[in-house]
Amino acid sequence: MTVEQYVRDWALPQVGFHLMIAYAISRQAGVPLGKVDYVPHMFGYLRPGTAPAA
Repeated sequence: MTVEQYVRDWALPQVGFHLMIAYAISRQAGVPLGKVDYVPHMFGYLRPGTAPAA
């Protein structure tokens, strides 16, 4: 297995799975998470007056 195959076929899916599970557990516990929490770097590209309420 090459490094590229390892990262593509094993490491990235594992990271994605664990992030998804952590998100689901957090939401189940009542943590108010949403898309805004994952893309704050995109706020600079919003049209004026369209920013989500925090």
